Amino acid sequence: MRSAGPLRGVGRAGSIGVAILAVAVYANSLGNGFAFDDAGIIVDNPTVTNGDPLAALTAPYWDGEAGVGRLFRPVTQAAFALQWRLFGGEPFGVHLVNVLLHALVAVMVMALCAWLLRAVASDSGTPDSRWTAGAALFGGALFAVHPVHVEAVANGVGQSELWAAAGTLAALLVHLGTRAGGSGWRVAGTLAVAGCYAVAFGAKESAVVLPALLLLVEAAESRSTADLAGRLKAEAPRFALLAAVGASLLVARIDVLGALSGEDVTAVLLGMGPGERIVHALPVWVEYLRLAVWPLDLSADYDPGVIYPASGPAGWQVAAGALLVVATVATALGGWRRHRGAAVAAWWFLITIALASNLLIATGSIMAERTLYLPSVALSLGAALGVAALGRAALGRGPSFGRRTAWAGIAVLALLSLRTLDRNPTWFSSFTVMETLAREHPESWRARMARAQGLARAGDDAAAIEAYRSGVEALPTRFDLVSETGAFLKERRRLDDARPYLEAVVQLQPERPSGWVLLAELELLQGRFQQAHAVAARGIGAARASAELWAVLSESYAGGGLLDAAIRARRTALALDPTDASRRRLDQLLAAAAGVAGSAEASEEAGR
Repeated sequence: MRSAGPLRGVGRAGSIGVAILAVAVYANSLGNGFAFDDAGIIVDNPTVTNGDPLAALTAPYWDGEAGVGRLFRPVTQAAFALQWRLFGGEPFGVHLVNVLLHALVAVMVMALCAWLLRAVASDSGTPDSRWTAGAALFGGALFAVHPVHVEAVANGVGQSELWAAAGTLAALLVHLGTRAGGSGWRVAGTLAVAGCYAVAFGAKESAVVLPALLLLVEAAESRSTADLAGRLKAEAPRFALLAAVGASLLVARIDVLGALSGEDVTAVLLGMGPGERIVHALPVWVEYLRLAVWPLDLSADYDPGVIYPASGPAGWQVAAGALLVVATVATALGGWRRHRGAAVAAWWFLITIALASNLLIATGSIMAERTLYLPSVALSLGAALGVAALGRAALGRGPSFGRRTAWAGIAVLALLSLRTLDRNPTWFSSFTVMETLAREHPESWRARMARAQGLARAGDDAAAIEAYRSGVEALPTRFDLVSETGAFLKERRRLDDARPYLEAVVQLQPERPSGWVLLAELELLQGRFQQAHAVAARGIGAARASAELWAVLSESYAGGGLLDAAIRARRTALALDPTDASRRRLDQLLAAAAGVAGSAEASEEAGR
């Protein structure tokens, strides 16, 4: 028999309490500004700053460089555009929405915990109802205050994680609450689930797994394979509509980005085969466990140097990660009959972390705390199951056991809340993010690049160059780091020193025009006009259309005295990006060509 609804047993007071707790621990993030990726995705994104949500539905989320590293998250970008209009571009509006969304998600996590406790009650025995309610409440409260969520909530662009989680959980709860009843109720529920899926998937790609989670909740309540088959048959129209929604968003993604995958592979995994990629991804599971149970050390960067040595992971880290993967899979598969609740929590984590883990495919990040937002629901589910198990153990032990357990739970929540409150101001600005990273993880390549930038601003070029070089040594495949190092050396006229970095840049990602521009400019500075022409021409063939590449090609022609070719190339650059500087340069070339023509005519006349 199916449950009467996902919210039964949660209680209005508990829901309000969890929501207030979530708001309270993140209240000091409301004063944060725009930090880190907020610049490119929100502040410097004309799609957002124009304040037109409809335009945001058909534009890349992260425009990047000529199609490189782009994403398609129409719901999140439309939400940012609307918030920009409503709050006049003030970061407070974005952070307010983040905090309110997190409070909503925490309440829904509590509801999901309550559902799971009911779903597995016949397998494990039902403790006192107060323990069951308390277990669900603890699960929701744990999610509300856990420090691993700070990056998603306290940083503006973390909103994509919040919308994706809110849509996913709402879809699950609506599904659980609308399966019973008349046909009209079921049809309305199906449409609502599909709408929630569109919001979740449109907010972030990771929400594509919602159908698998729907299958999981159906399996959790099934008592046999035949029962599950009957459930799936009854819900076939719902799954079919979800498939149609997912397919439509994938088609829209291809239409906007020009490809299914628009995101770069993280520099850590660049060029690696499946085996080597898995070896580098397994140690991340050790960090998953550490962040779940001991989130004292948080970081904005988990690339090599932080998560493991720059030279690669140690053998024990790979082995420990592999052991954790095996243990999670074993719990998901082997615990289904005797410990179904634990198996559901394990399956939740496996399903929601699959795409971000880099075990199946290479993604744009080896690890980021924000990607644990939806997967960490598994921790709340497990915690609720643990509290319920304590309730069963408490039978006959008297009220003092319950009081001690309650105080222990409050102490855990208090300690986690203090860490969250302490961490929130880290995301006040890009400066505070990098300052904290440099202080806590100076081995990070991001910290080294930030130090180099600071030294450069201070005029200490020698120290800046050394910091840049040490960063490249830590992660030699990171395009922006190598590119910035070469560009800095070029600007300081250390041309021979700049060359190996700029030559490496065009090898790392030949589809990015900026690397070719930098290398061609280097050739121009050294008076090697033919070589500059060759580099620019190769770049035009390898990368997408770029005004900068055509402009540098024009300068290579001009340097060689081929003014007509220089004019044609400059006109192409002007057509791609009609800037005032490009127009002025075209006028100069036209004047120079006219002067040459006039001199030639005068010489010819004099010869006559």
